[in-house]
Amino acid sequence: SSGINAEYGGIELNIWLVLYSRLRSLLAGTSSKTKFFKADLWKTDLSPYNTIIVFGADSMMSDLSVKLKQETRPQTDIVSCRFPLDSEVWQSTSVIEDGHNPLWRYKQDETHCPDS
Repeated sequence: SSGINAEYGGIELNIWLVLYSRLRSLLAGTSSKTKFFKADLWKTDLSPYNTIIVFGADSMMSDLSVKLKQETRPQTDIVSCRFPLDSEVWQSTSVIEDGHNPLWRYKQDETHCPDS
């Protein structure tokens, strides 16, 4: 145990990946702190989350960039795996290049507040 008192959630449209994630969490002994849901990302309100990790397809990143900008709160951390968010909407704070799996980190700016 790292001593971190946090809860983690995952949203996935594919039920098999939801079940796989739940099983992995159970086997890792983290199931009491994790919840995985079958849900449509586009219909899910992202404003409650203070950290978001995205495993998305290149074709969705432009629309997702807008959704994240509209729904996330100031200081929300976002990590995008494999494909970056739209650079017209977001500026990355750091990039980790690791072969075929680069990571981009973003932080919602201080002045932005999601529309109510």
